[in-house]
Amino acid sequence: MMIALPGTHGETFDHKPEDETAPIVERTLAFNDFTLMTPDGKPLNLREYVMDRQLTLVCFVAGWCKNSNHNGHAIKRLYDKYKTRGLGAVVVMEYSDKRDIQIHINRIGVDYPVVVETDRLGARKKSIHYKYRKAVGDKREWGTPFYVFIARRDIKSGQPGGLLADHVYTVSGEMVESEAERFIESKLR
Repeated sequence: MMIALPGTHGETFDHKPEDETAPIVERTLAFNDFTLMTPDGKPLNLREYVMDRQLTLVCFVAGWCKNSNHNGHAIKRLYDKYKTRGLGAVVVMEYSDKRDIQIHINRIGVDYPVVVETDRLGARKKSIHYKYRKAVGDKREWGTPFYVFIARRDIKSGQPGGLLADHVYTVSGEMVESEAERFIESKLR
């Protein structure tokens, strides 16, 4: 199906809304710290955020993406269930304008940090999201959702913007909620 996205000035792309579930995969991946701005213009540093949690889920999503929106409800349920036991979540918005970001936040009921990396489709290949997806062999065109779990015990000491962890777990597509629950349970013991 060919669709035009809000805020893209008539640009179109092929989007096949389909089941894109993917497993949680343990990886050696140099995942760097970042400081990105929230939609209301406040900086959020990932290293500072993860230090107060046992396990953090970094969610690369697009506000207009059917798969990101569908899976966003599962992420919210997981966060609500495990936040008191040390689970954190950070949503990194990709290729989404302010309107799409706010719609996504409201639709899901997101009450954990949301930051913006890219706000237009043309920035895709310059994003950290794209870099990580390609490093793990993700061949999807837009690649949302894409998730990275980081355990606090795997956090490296370092400077802002430098290496945060080189041992992570990724999901290149929609996360299966029951699999994620088992994984989270095993990491929060």
